[in-house]
Amino acid sequence: MKRSTLLRRLMILSIVFEEIYFLLITIIYIFRPAFYSKALISVFDLNSEIPPNSPDTALVITLYGGVVLYFILWFIMKLLMDTDSDPLFMGVVTFLVLPVSQVVYTYMYDKAMFNTALKGPKGIDVLNFNTTNFMVMKYCGWANIAAFIFLMMAYAVARQKHVDLA
Repeated sequence: MKRSTLLRRLMILSIVFEEIYFLLITIIYIFRPAFYSKALISVFDLNSEIPPNSPDTALVITLYGGVVLYFILWFIMKLLMDTDSDPLFMGVVTFLVLPVSQVVYTYMYDKAMFNTALKGPKGIDVLNFNTTNFMVMKYCGWANIAAFIFLMMAYAVARQKHVDLA
């Protein structure tokens, strides 16, 4: 397989996984359909009522900010690929953004859980539901990690292509 074909396929796989992550986060955290809430309560055997959907604004900004940052990195990597430029700097930045974003996501989930726990006696039911909801969202985060891994694989192919051209 030619490197340019492999590069395009890796970039496409990367963007597909990020879109899956974006879609899952939007459906689960912003819209939260009734069938999802009922399934979450029955699967995790929660004895609580379904709390109203009121996403934490700071967590929403963090999640969508991470998605926007990914798209910026992807676009810059695509430009570097198309111009046969050295992608070394973008590879380092992408390599650093992946663990930092995961640490920030985990911190923001915990902060949102702490804020939920402070809401009084009814907060325990809301806390139980949100704990399971955030656990599902963390599992959805694997699509985000996969997107970054494919982006790093594309970087490796682009870097090798640039070194062979030089």
